[in-house]
Amino acid sequence: MVYRQFRIAAFAFISVTSSCSGGGGSTAPQSPSAVTPPASESEPLTDTKATEIAMELWRDDDLTKHPKGSCSGCHGADFYDLARIGSTTSDIERRAKNDGATQEQADALVQAIEFLRRDQNLPAANARSFRLLQPGGSVLLSELDDPRHIAAIKRDIAFGEQIERYLPTLFGDRIDSLAKAHLARDEYVDLLQGTNWAGANPQNISLRSLPVGITYPLWSADLHHGAAEGTLNDWISDVARDPSDETADEWFGLQQSYIDNPSSENFWRMWLAAEELTFPDLLDRCTMDGPNAHIACESAAEFNLHKFRAALLGQHFMRLEMMSHDTGFTRGAIAFSYLDSEPSFDFMLDRSSKQLLPADMWEIGDRTRSMLQNSSQTGSFRENLGKLGFPDFVRNSIDPNRTATEEQHELRLAWFWVGFTLDPSFARIHPSNSTKVGEYMVATLLRENMHMHNAFHTHARLVAKGTFQDGNVKSVSRQRALDPVEPVFRMNYNYFIGYGRHLISWKEDSGSQQNIPDALKDTQQELWTRFTSNGFRMSMYLYLDALNSAGLTETTTLDPIEQHFQEYSAAPAEDLALVSEVRQAQERATAQAEY
Repeated sequence: MVYRQFRIAAFAFISVTSSCSGGGGSTAPQSPSAVTPPASESEPLTDTKATEIAMELWRDDDLTKHPKGSCSGCHGADFYDLARIGSTTSDIERRAKNDGATQEQADALVQAIEFLRRDQNLPAANARSFRLLQPGGSVLLSELDDPRHIAAIKRDIAFGEQIERYLPTLFGDRIDSLAKAHLARDEYVDLLQGTNWAGANPQNISLRSLPVGITYPLWSADLHHGAAEGTLNDWISDVARDPSDETADEWFGLQQSYIDNPSSENFWRMWLAAEELTFPDLLDRCTMDGPNAHIACESAAEFNLHKFRAALLGQHFMRLEMMSHDTGFTRGAIAFSYLDSEPSFDFMLDRSSKQLLPADMWEIGDRTRSMLQNSSQTGSFRENLGKLGFPDFVRNSIDPNRTATEEQHELRLAWFWVGFTLDPSFARIHPSNSTKVGEYMVATLLRENMHMHNAFHTHARLVAKGTFQDGNVKSVSRQRALDPVEPVFRMNYNYFIGYGRHLISWKEDSGSQQNIPDALKDTQQELWTRFTSNGFRMSMYLYLDALNSAGLTETTTLDPIEQHFQEYSAAPAEDLALVSEVRQAQERATAQAEY
C-alpha cells in the first residue's frame, strides 16, 4: 500500500518543545491507521477528523482528480505554511477547489488550518505581505510610492546610513594603518555573524537580521490579487514534485518522520531525498530553440528542484521561528557548515558536491538567470515559459504584460541577496568562478543603482573569505571529510571594479518620465565614496600584510583602484603611495615564487 495516509495524533498535538536541534533522533515511519468514513452532514467534523481529511487531500497526487499534482509537491510536508502566513479562508477554499478539491475537502482544509493556528498559537499574519526571512519584517522605507528606480536609490541611501552605525571605521576618517584596517575588518566580522567584539554592534545585529532595501519574495504569489503577483517570484514550487509509486512509501515516510519530530537531522534527510524520490512529471519537454537552448532547458529543471527544496527550507524556518528554540539550524555566518563535521549528519557528506553547502535560495536566482538569458527573446514571457516546458496552469498564473527581462531581474535581485546572507563568502554556493566573485549579483544590483548594497556585499565577500574557516575548505580524493584551508585575505574585487565600475554612475529608467534627481545622486555618491574608498584602503593593508607575512603570491589588478583615488580621494598622494607599495609587494612576491 502506498504511504499516502497520515497519522493524525502526531500532527494534531505537535509540541512546541519538540526536539529540533542538530542531531535529533530520527523517527521511523509507522503504518498508517485505517481511514474512517466521512462524517455525516448532520455531524460536524472534529478538528482531528478535519486534519485527517486535509492531509489525505494534501498528499493526493492522482492527476485525474488533481491535474496540478499534490499540494505537498509544491508546499512541503504539510500545510503549516498556510497557517503561518495568514492565508484567508476564501483564498484557501478557492485555490483548493481550483486544484481539484471537493467542497468537503476544502472545508476540512480550512478547519484543519484554523485548528493548527490555535493549537500552535500562531500569530496573525497577512499572506499578501508575509515575506519569509525579510530582515526587520519589511523592506527599508516600505511606504515609498516613488517610481521604482527612484525608490531603489532612496532605499539604498537608507541602507548606507544604517550600516554606518555598525561599520564606523569604514565610514570614518581615512584608514591609514594596518591597525585601523584590522578594526574595520573586525567590525565587519561582527556584523556578518552577529557579535560585538569590536564594540560597534551592541545589539548583535547580524547579516540575516540587517534590514535592506531589497524586497524579499512572497510565500505564494497569486495573480488573483493583482498583476504584481503574476510572477514566479515566490517560495513554493510552480510545478509539483511528487513521488512515483515506487518511491512514495520512502518519501512520505521521511515527511512523516519530520512532522513527528522536526529535528535538523530529520529535515536534512527529507531535503536530501527530494532530488531522488520526487519528480516534476508535469514539467513538459522543453522545446526552446537557439544556440544555448540546452542551457535554458537544463536550468528550467534545476529551477524546479531548487524552488521545491527552498519551500522545504522555508517551512522549516517557519517551524523553528514558532518553536522559540535557539536550534542552531543555520549556525554562524556561513550557514549549514556544521554539515561538514557533525557525526549525526554524516549522511549529508554523500551529497554530490560535498564541498558546497545547500544553497537553494541563491540557485533560484541563478537558475532564473541561465534559464531566461538563454531563452528566446522573442514572444511574451508566457509563451517562452511554454517552450521551457511549464504547463498551461503555470503560464496562466503569470501577468500577461510581464516580460522575461522584468521577471529575471526581480528574481535575481531578491534571491541572490537571500543566498548571500547565508554564505557571504560566496565560497560554498556553486563551483563556478562567476558565482565565487559575485559577478551576476554585481550586475543585478547596479541595474537598480543600488551602489551601497553592491559595495557592502563585495567587501563582505572579501572579509568573510579572508576570515572564516568555514569558507575555506577543500575536498580530498577518496576522503569523505573536508580538509580546512587557512583563511588568507585576498583582494579579489573582480567585477566590482571591472568595466569602469570603480567609478560611480547611474542608469536612468527609459520607461519612466522622471529622471534621478541630482540631490539623490549627490547623497548616494557621498556615502558610496566614503565607504568604497576606505574599503579599498582596508583591503590593501590586509592584502599587503598577507603578501609580506603569509607567503601569499596571488596578484590582483590595481589600476582601477588607482583611478578611483585619482577621481575621489581628498588625499591622493597618500592613497597613490599605498597603491604603489602594494604593487611593489606583489612584484616581490611574484619574483620569490618564480625563484
